[in-house]
Amino acid sequence: MQRKILVIALVLVLIAAVPSAFATGVGVAFGLQPVGGLPGSNVMLSLKMDNLPLIGLGFSLGQNVVSFGFTADWWMVNENLFSFINFYLGPGFYLGYQTDLLLGGRLPIGLNIFPVKSLELFLEIAPTLAVRLSDPIVFPEFGLQGAFGLRFWF
Repeated sequence: MQRKILVIALVLVLIAAVPSAFATGVGVAFGLQPVGGLPGSNVMLSLKMDNLPLIGLGFSLGQNVVSFGFTADWWMVNENLFSFINFYLGPGFYLGYQTDLLLGGRLPIGLNIFPVKSLELFLEIAPTLAVRLSDPIVFPEFGLQGAFGLRFWF
């Protein structure tokens, strides 16, 4: 119970600490399970600020279950395809835990759509390369993650 409160408090502090000088996108990402989903948790809070990494955070805490996931992506390319549809790609990393701890890199490739100025819809896939910290330690571990979601921009 105390861990739940601590994690929720840290997420709220992170959101509150965002400087108002930046445009800020806050939303949710849902894992595309047939593609590979998201690390640790298939639902993540999504936070994006201008010129800073895109951050994703999700967790599940229960009596017999503990899982979490964290992603951080730097978009090296975020270009307009046409009209209100853009594409992005860039390096990132992730940390995920369900039964084993995974630490790896990812390359998100996605589309983001702005049907209205303050609403972003997105769809992405991300090939991954990770190390599985278990017994035995496994490297390389290749994978694929996929997500869709939305962010509201302030």
